[in-house]
Amino acid sequence: MYRYLPLIATILEGKPITFGFERPYQTFIYEIVLFLVSSLAFYFACATPRRTDRNNIIQKSLYQLRFYEITPAIVWGIGLIGFLIRLYNFSAGDVEYGDVGGKFLSGLDYLMYAPLCLFFPTLLNLNYANKKSVWIYAICIFMINIASNSRQSIITPIAILAILFLLYLVINNLKITDYISGPKIVLLGLFLVFVLNLLSNVSVAMLHTRKIRSDVNKLELFQRTMETMQDEALMGRLKADKDKAEGNQFISYHQGWTEQYVDNFMLARYANMRITDQTLYYAEKKGYANRQMQEVFKQNVLALFPTPLLSVLGIYVDKSKLEFSRGDLLYGSGFGGYRVTSHLADGLATFGLWYFPIQFVALFIVFKLLNCFVFSSVKGYLYAPFALMNVFSFLGMFRNAQGIFNDFAYILRGFIQGVITYLIIFYLVRSTLKLINVKYVKNLDISCKVKYF
Repeated sequence: MYRYLPLIATILEGKPITFGFERPYQTFIYEIVLFLVSSLAFYFACATPRRTDRNNIIQKSLYQLRFYEITPAIVWGIGLIGFLIRLYNFSAGDVEYGDVGGKFLSGLDYLMYAPLCLFFPTLLNLNYANKKSVWIYAICIFMINIASNSRQSIITPIAILAILFLLYLVINNLKITDYISGPKIVLLGLFLVFVLNLLSNVSVAMLHTRKIRSDVNKLELFQRTMETMQDEALMGRLKADKDKAEGNQFISYHQGWTEQYVDNFMLARYANMRITDQTLYYAEKKGYANRQMQEVFKQNVLALFPTPLLSVLGIYVDKSKLEFSRGDLLYGSGFGGYRVTSHLADGLATFGLWYFPIQFVALFIVFKLLNCFVFSSVKGYLYAPFALMNVFSFLGMFRNAQGIFNDFAYILRGFIQGVITYLIIFYLVRSTLKLINVKYVKNLDISCKVKYF
């Protein structure tokens, strides 16, 4: 996705794909190599085994724990918990360093997207017809996400629905015209243009009100954002300033950090190949296989483990001194700005050309773990509800963020932490519903009898 989206985005905006690049040849050569490495890792990790038993020990263990099973009532129960967590996080404000409870709850926000899976219930092997309630819920969480003043939060529910729809088409071997008629596709296209324009306005208003985000609560911030959108004169000035800034000659890398590439805010994060070019520029300045990058990488990896465990092992890591991104470290100054970086630049600056075999192994393990969210049974494939409600987050694992460290973080902590916390919530909701009325979990008990390969 991150290989072809830049081409589409720049064509739509009338820009060359190399807009602003200062290392175009290195960027495309290394991107091609990384694509080949990623493709090989995916092929070897996810190839269907020829043996009769297609499920590994992790999948079998998760199956016994009911990880692939759910009922509509449990979906709504999980969604409600996620919704309440999101409301609590709004009232509590930003999570500060050392707030273990706050960090734990912020990691459960994805639960609020569980009911969105009911738009395509067959993905969960469910029958569910009350789509009206799902639409009402979707609108509610969309409004809540606007109130968060986070453009990422606005994108998330839209992206989840789009990916689930794509999965539904692929799994059922359908064409989009089999699901939506030609005239409806035209109407949908017009609607999308309207929505994108609306979201662009929301984005401009958010950026304007973001400067007061730390001084007001979420409700007041949402009101300020809405007031900004309704002020036509102010919105006109803000758009004019934005267009003027984007029309200026782009900043070269030696002048400072820049992410100017595509104008659309939804694509700017997921179709920004200039980040690769820019971070490769800084990686060359930093030096491949840089000692500082290696030392901080080791500290980052150790910091993934709980402090009590590190203390037992006699390892001391001051996690408060690691409150900056890999992009910050690569850039060399302004620690705390949380700049993004690319897998390529972070890997080359840390490991040199050994990065490519290391990346292959890391991606092989990541793909193996992600493949555990699908279970082969005699009735077909079972898709883990946890994976479907988290599908956009998994896609985002490969975008510009913390580089190759993201892969290590998922292998060493992210996978097991996500599975355990989901199962805790799942059993909490299941037990509660069973006390209320056993019919709410009846379908789950029946589906548990499905045999597997």
